[in-house]
Amino acid sequence: MTLDADLLRTRLADTRWHRIEVVDATGSTNADLVTRAATESIDGTVRLTTDQTAGRGRHARTWTAPRGTQLATSVAVEVGEHTEDLGWLSLLAGLAAVQGIGEAVGVRPTLKWPNDVLIEGRKTAGILSEYTRSPHTRHGDGGVAVIGTGLNTTMTQEQLPVPTATSLQLATGKDVPLTELAASYLRALSELLDLWPHDVDGLAARYREDSDTIGRRVRLVLPGDEEVVGTATGVDASGRIVVDADGRQVIAAAGDVTHLRPV
Repeated sequence: MTLDADLLRTRLADTRWHRIEVVDATGSTNADLVTRAATESIDGTVRLTTDQTAGRGRHARTWTAPRGTQLATSVAVEVGEHTEDLGWLSLLAGLAAVQGIGEAVGVRPTLKWPNDVLIEGRKTAGILSEYTRSPHTRHGDGGVAVIGTGLNTTMTQEQLPVPTATSLQLATGKDVPLTELAASYLRALSELLDLWPHDVDGLAARYREDSDTIGRRVRLVLPGDEEVVGTATGVDASGRIVVDADGRQVIAAAGDVTHLRPV
């Protein structure tokens, strides 16, 4: 399977994505765009590959896959001075992945806070957003967000990085329409970004609908390795998780969540 760049450009012509770059291979689509932000305007740029050799996840974790088994996509968005709402970008990318996968392959995933995309409890996509300054924005030296998504498309059981992962092909038993998947995800992301940052309440409501974390007993590991065990009761308007830890309310903007099985 290959990505059809011309078809992607046609499908996305009326979105915010005005520059579509499909490359045979690269180290990291995110790193490519972050580097370029220092020397050119990258707002509205999309960079895609099915062979990312040095991908990164949160907390500097590596994110790699055998050639041709993953769709790596990064987009660049000027964010101006809306830095207080940057945390929402990863969450709404997760929403876009849920919508795009549902449209392209007919299976609707759920989200584990903050932005792991799950099918039947197994991770099929991860998201990393990065912020950088660029002298080439519409407002001079402004902020640019690069939102990267790595989606397991055709990995076999033997190729999965961890037992809790899956791929779209494994989950559906069907071929993955790669170009259709990319187009559906990117169109959904463009539409959701139109709501940011002025309608975070609406985004929060949509996130809650697709969340597999809210209502579950969870273990939340906070920065500094503080551990909280309790019930996830919601996601607030800032995209932070709210956990009831035996009557104590804990609100976290960052951390690792583990879904705990009912006792």
